[in-house]
Amino acid sequence: MQINPFQIIHYAFDASLMSQVVCPPYDKLSDELIKACKGLHPHNFVSAIIGETLADHSYYPKAAETLRSWLKTGILEQESSPKLLVYRQAFECPISGKKLTRTGFFALLRLPERDRNDVLPHERTFAEHKADRLQLYRAVRGTPEAIFVLYSDPDQSVLSLLEYPADSVSFQDPQGHTNSLALLDSPPIINSIKERVESQKLLIADGHHRFETGMNFRDECRQAFPDREGPQPWDDILVYFTAMEDPGLAILPTHRIVKAVSDEAFSLFLERCRSVFEVEALPGIVNPDSIASLASSLSSPETHSESFGLVTRQKLYRLNLSDPQLLRKHLPEDIEEPLQDLPVVWLHRVLLDRFLGFESEENAPDRIAYVRTAPEVVQGLTADGYDLGILLRGTQSREVQKVAQAGLRMPQKSTDFFPKVLSGLAVYLHPM
Repeated sequence: MQINPFQIIHYAFDASLMSQVVCPPYDKLSDELIKACKGLHPHNFVSAIIGETLADHSYYPKAAETLRSWLKTGILEQESSPKLLVYRQAFECPISGKKLTRTGFFALLRLPERDRNDVLPHERTFAEHKADRLQLYRAVRGTPEAIFVLYSDPDQSVLSLLEYPADSVSFQDPQGHTNSLALLDSPPIINSIKERVESQKLLIADGHHRFETGMNFRDECRQAFPDREGPQPWDDILVYFTAMEDPGLAILPTHRIVKAVSDEAFSLFLERCRSVFEVEALPGIVNPDSIASLASSLSSPETHSESFGLVTRQKLYRLNLSDPQLLRKHLPEDIEEPLQDLPVVWLHRVLLDRFLGFESEENAPDRIAYVRTAPEVVQGLTADGYDLGILLRGTQSREVQKVAQAGLRMPQKSTDFFPKVLSGLAVYLHPM
């Protein structure tokens, strides 16, 4: 495993303009967001990573031309020597309401060989997304966006080293989060960080498609230039690193709303739930505040951590699990051990498949939607034709680590690392 500082490419603008030129990562963009980002500033970074719409697949040469032109005309600038970029995000956690700060850094990661498992995934990837990113990497010749990777820092020794750079640029993004950037150019400190991080396996938090695309692009370049010896630009990929133990690491839950659940089916569902859970009918009306309160309680360390929330148009319920072993008996035999302890797996394979009778969630994609906020649950139940909301707690970083170390993948929408790493803060382009 090898990580390195590099000659970072970043915007030459001052802090007052940064909120107008950064954008969400490509996999969080919608047609509406693309249009909104382009309206913020003519040089918003969205123009370098995606087309006019999600369906536009002709933009790759234009994206490459945009990046190189911005660098040539001084909109982007490149550091004269290798550095790390320290990145802090101060935000309010939507679940707990606590004010948190997540600290990490941008650097290059030497892509591992195919026979090594130094970088561990936890999600499945899809061919169409990787094909799209590969077209972009070919055109751009580099990594315009970072992948988000976790390392272990139980004694916070790396975190203390990241406190070193005093000079920083701070700005508030459109979501209201405070973003602070500081260049780190001290060789002794950089070497200390390298020593602590390079000796361990890394875990992909976000950016599975970008990581696999980086591997594919590296292999493609090796085949095209077999006579090149030594490390090449395509051997590295841009990465944002943060620690699993970072005080500001937040993983939000993604709740489910379900269609076509009749009153009779819901009564049978509750009856089946009572074989495993204590089913508690909650007082009060169903509104965004009551749903948010229930969702927050599921992730609170002061309350029962292995519980679910149910939301109908008229009523809220809480499913309290006293003995996880009772629930595991309902899991299919092919579910391996690290997955057997995950509430998101219980939701999919027991609550949906067994108790609601889906048989397989993959066979009923039109009946399920994924939502993150209480207003979205209300919208689904009152206006969009959904009948039942199922709330769960967020997956914990140690649970993600166990699954990844076992070589397994989690169900879709199992993790939502919050907030996202903004695109446009650091860029890695191969020398022309």
